[in-house]
Amino acid sequence: GVELQAQGAQAAQILADRVLYACLSEGLSFKTGGGNVLTLCPPLTIAEDDLAVALEIVACSLEAVSAAAV
Repeated sequence: GVELQAQGAQAAQILADRVLYACLSEGLSFKTGGGNVLTLCPPLTIAEDDLAVALEIVACSLEAVSAAAV
């Protein structure tokens, strides 16, 4: 998983939820654990292109949420 830390006044759990919903809006589903951990569970067999798309969605969502929190 990916553990998020508090950023400024934003609690890590709020950031994790925002990243989750940003990813969901782009078609990527996963769960959060412990409130602030993005729990990514790809299938055992996944095409490299599909994995790259999923990671790009997560990266873009993290950037967008981080920028909005500042």
